[in-house]
Amino acid sequence: MAAYQRRGKGPGAEGESARREEAAMIREWWNDYKVDLPEGRVGDWAIERFEITPDAAKLENLRLTFSGAGYRMLQPGICTRLMHRSVLIMSDTRAEIRDHLEIIRRAKGQVLLNGLGLGMVLRACLLNQLVQHITVIEIAPEVIALVVPRLREQFGEKFTAHEGDAFTWTPPRGTRYNVVWHDVWNDLCEDNLPEMHKLHRRYGCRCDWQGSWGRDELKYRRERMR
Repeated sequence: MAAYQRRGKGPGAEGESARREEAAMIREWWNDYKVDLPEGRVGDWAIERFEITPDAAKLENLRLTFSGAGYRMLQPGICTRLMHRSVLIMSDTRAEIRDHLEIIRRAKGQVLLNGLGLGMVLRACLLNQLVQHITVIEIAPEVIALVVPRLREQFGEKFTAHEGDAFTWTPPRGTRYNVVWHDVWNDLCEDNLPEMHKLHRRYGCRCDWQGSWGRDELKYRRERMR
């Protein structure tokens, strides 16, 4: 993440310049984590570029604000997405990157990622010098074929990708991870919570910390509905 620190807001042009600089850095932090995968297709899976126009962002952000999800606001620009047939699986919009900041910030030592997706989380964690090695479990071989070659060029053998199911894959005997992250769902939905619970129980004894995409938000939604 582009590092920034709060600056003194003194009077005059210098203070105003510092405020503008800080605001720009805060707005653009997510650019460090956008993927640079080439577009391509393998079977029913595809990596595509798409544009969020200013008008589209404005309209969607208005809807998000009224629905209480203003923190997921979109930014205009060119993004990348993983598609399965006509279904959006993952993208590198600011909102999706924000969803994964916890694992990006916590990553260190030995890391296990259940779900490769667009490779955004894998790439972001590989950029962290505290990370020694990352193991990725991905159920779709087509996704591995689309994503892994580019990251292999950039990061060499710092990660290992296995084709497998997070609910049945078993780590080698004696393996322990510093951090585990689960992201094997297409949408943020409260119906995912039982599966998240199952994964947390399965891997809880093999790691120091684990988390799942959107788990805290989904638990909060459920509590609000009670």
